[in-house]
Amino acid sequence: MNQPTISLKWLAYTYVVGLSLSACYSMLTKQAIPFSPFAFFTLFFSVNHFYGIYIKEADNEISIRPAWGTFFLGIFSYSAFLGTQYPEWGSNLFSVSLTLILAIWLIYKLMFGDKRYSA
Repeated sequence: MNQPTISLKWLAYTYVVGLSLSACYSMLTKQAIPFSPFAFFTLFFSVNHFYGIYIKEADNEISIRPAWGTFFLGIFSYSAFLGTQYPEWGSNLFSVSLTLILAIWLIYKLMFGDKRYSA
């Protein structure tokens, strides 16, 4: 019997997608951040490669919830990073708190949840 496994490739790519999406949004909306095309390249290639992985492993429903968690972890961790780099923009308590909550939930899910992983 083939049991479903949490795909670590999904988690890595969704984290990179969230991180680069937040970087692209910040570059376009905030003047203090210099423009760089590398965040857009990273977003394009990571989404493209993640889509290929998603098509190959379409029956992997157990990885969806942790993948969404790592996506939002990437978004909020970049926002927390910008909040520490530019403290004059205001408090980053929400970003740091959500980053820590998501990281703790993901660590708990990977360590004590299902013990089946695939690389």
